Amino acid sequence: MLHQLIPALPLLVALPTAHAQVLVDSIPYPGQGTGVWGIHVTADTIFLGSDLTGKIRFSDHNGIILGELATPFDFNHGLIRRPASYLIAEDFTTNGAGLYEIDLGGTLLNSWTFPNVIGGPSSGIGDLEADGNAIWYTMYYPDFNTYPFAYAYKWVPGDPAPVDTVPLQGEQPYGIALKGDTLLYVTDNLNGDQERIYAYDLTNEQDLGWIELPDTPIDNDQRPQGMHYDGQFLHLVANRQGGSAFAYQTVFKYAFDINTAVFSREGPVVSIHPSPASDVVSLRLVDGAAQPFAVFDASGKQVVTGILNADRTTLDVADWAAGTYTVKVGPTARRFHVVH
Repeated sequence: MLHQLIPALPLLVALPTAHAQVLVDSIPYPGQGTGVWGIHVTADTIFLGSDLTGKIRFSDHNGIILGELATPFDFNHGLIRRPASYLIAEDFTTNGAGLYEIDLGGTLLNSWTFPNVIGGPSSGIGDLEADGNAIWYTMYYPDFNTYPFAYAYKWVPGDPAPVDTVPLQGEQPYGIALKGDTLLYVTDNLNGDQERIYAYDLTNEQDLGWIELPDTPIDNDQRPQGMHYDGQFLHLVANRQGGSAFAYQTVFKYAFDINTAVFSREGPVVSIHPSPASDVVSLRLVDGAAQPFAVFDASGKQVVTGILNADRTTLDVADWAAGTYTVKVGPTARRFHVVH
């Protein structure tokens, strides 16, 4: 299933009484460099994967390194701790990005190639997050300079294709985490983008909004990388606040309650009915003045344009190829599906 983006990109706001997301702790790792990427957190241990050495370091929740495991790799673009093994992601290989499973002693057990994605072969893996026997992963390459800027995918290792696809805001999505039916992901600064943690509702297929990272007011260059939700807190690997030649990795720990968030809305609200559709689709602007709209197919090709207002605009899709289409109205992007 390819998720649709519903109607707008709202701002996720934390009010003093709402506690929608609160930075409750920051755990510094001076001396560990800035190559830490993968992260997985349990009740007593933080597992950190180095993208430079491939080592997995074990830390307590105060940031004290307890030990490390040498692996057969010199990369780590995502780390999942299973009961008897680790999953480790490698980006940018010749035939597509790679996923590897090693046992707790570092011996290679399995390896897979990530499937082709929208835009071509998988290349830039941002991070991993477990979802039963499947994994979610972000893709920062291929990425695009218009919405959808990038995608997250749900995949069962070994399957020929992903089982779910979510459009993302921002060209460089890295860390990814799963909190119930909410997908959380973080974007890095590229072309002036704000570094933010975004929330996406998988059930209702809509963006919920974002929060900015701690040093956004300083220099917007915190370099967020891996992310993990441990059942109580959201953990983010990023550089310490502010640019510095002596920067080191820090794990930022958030209490993140989607249910008590307060949202504001940007952009017009667009009604689409029905979806999926086989014959016609009706579009309508729910509020605001008339605006131009454009419809794009899954490859980004523009299919139709027009003016949208409070009156219904009907599209005849009987001859359109089955698939997912995006309606763009200003900053709003919504998706609908055509089936035959």
